[in-house]
Amino acid sequence: MPTLIGSPFQLRRWIFLLLGLVLLVRLVTLGAYPFFATTEPRYAEIARKMLETGNWVTPWFDHDVPFWGKPPLSFWGSAATMKLFGVSEFAARLAPFLATILIAALFWAWPRVDRFERALPTAAALVMVSSLVGFVASGAVMTDMFMVLGTAMSMVSFWVAVNDSAGKTPWRWLFFAGLAIGLLSKGPVATVITGIALGGWVLGQPMQRIKTLLHALPWVRGLLLTVVLTLPWYLLAEQRTPGFLAYFILGEHLQRFLVSGWTGDLYGAGHAEPRGLIWWFGFGGFLPWTPLAIVAWLMRWFGQSECNAPAKEGWLPGEWQYLLAWTLAPIAFFTLARNILEAYVLPGLPAFSLLAAILMLLAFQRRTIANAAWSLAVLMPLWASVMLIGFPEVAEQRSQKSLLKVWQPQSDLYYLGVRPLSANFYTAGRARLVQDPAEFDKVMGMTGDVTLVLEQPWLAALTPRQLDGWKVVHQHAGFTMLHR
Repeated sequence: MPTLIGSPFQLRRWIFLLLGLVLLVRLVTLGAYPFFATTEPRYAEIARKMLETGNWVTPWFDHDVPFWGKPPLSFWGSAATMKLFGVSEFAARLAPFLATILIAALFWAWPRVDRFERALPTAAALVMVSSLVGFVASGAVMTDMFMVLGTAMSMVSFWVAVNDSAGKTPWRWLFFAGLAIGLLSKGPVATVITGIALGGWVLGQPMQRIKTLLHALPWVRGLLLTVVLTLPWYLLAEQRTPGFLAYFILGEHLQRFLVSGWTGDLYGAGHAEPRGLIWWFGFGGFLPWTPLAIVAWLMRWFGQSECNAPAKEGWLPGEWQYLLAWTLAPIAFFTLARNILEAYVLPGLPAFSLLAAILMLLAFQRRTIANAAWSLAVLMPLWASVMLIGFPEVAEQRSQKSLLKVWQPQSDLYYLGVRPLSANFYTAGRARLVQDPAEFDKVMGMTGDVTLVLEQPWLAALTPRQLDGWKVVHQHAGFTMLHR
């Protein structure tokens, strides 16, 4: 391999230092801002309730409302880290951060990393955690990074097994463990995405090789292992709260995919987007590495890299096709879907990271170009630091944390009309929602130590008689806190 930044060792050291910087900034910022909007406070509160109640089977959206939207693996993770480090933003976000570290560790199992002077795993990890969607998701309380851990484990295991000449590697079994992780973190969609990625690549291989590929894994015993690891929870969850399987399979997996603006969501609303927008989510989510990977690909294809080697040199047989199929699988799957989020491209991020790292290691071999290219990894930590230091109100304006700092826990707390999800977490589930008009009047007439929180339009609609005896305690982000 031609010399990069002075020597192969200097290359690895430079990339390693950049990776350490990105991970350090992400770790430090895990508790630097409150939960806001809907996703993070919802899942953090579900994990907190799991820890509080000791019920590790059924996730609970509210004290009397089971959460059927997702399996429990990510909630188990955040509940465990909060058990160890206390209930906080840092502890809840630590679980997906650790899942990201495990995903990055899989890169060290990629076959023949020595062909890049062992810089490939570190470079791929750097691309993954410093991309826009990777940096955000690595510290966000969501189910996605746990699903990515499962799909990445399956895809890496399959590739290791395919390239194992002896056919005895224990990675063959980790493929099926990865399927189980996906099923317990996101559901059947994880298995479907893995199947699309593998099927897209296998079907493009010569017929004589397909037979060999199909024998690379112990399919019957392996799938039995997946069933043993996952089916007990699904059956127990249905037994504890009947109706779970019908809603989860039909609603979350079929209607959410097929119905634009799906209104059957029990815990929110569908995210209707134009069909095909997922491709833009992929290009934008993988920034700043997307254009660099394209440039590196073109340089290799047209022989413009420093070493002027053929475009296929430096790749294992079928490697770039495998990584491309894996990268595009979630994007292709959600192309026709209307209810999509930016995070839906995440299952393809590990593959893109390996693909981009290989391309850049092959193409950018001049010292100044390599320095500039890999240094783009600091963009996301820099952006996060600027936003947290210069614009802390961006997150605070969408969270109830600041408002609830003045609430006294011994006071009964009611939200009138609407209760943001962050209020659940920051009150440890004590904030009660009142929407019924009859109950509304009853709460307004309460005496004793009572606190009310309501939005400005609701406050403006109150009569002087209703406001009699109530004192404004604090106002924040359109909400007013009253106390008597």
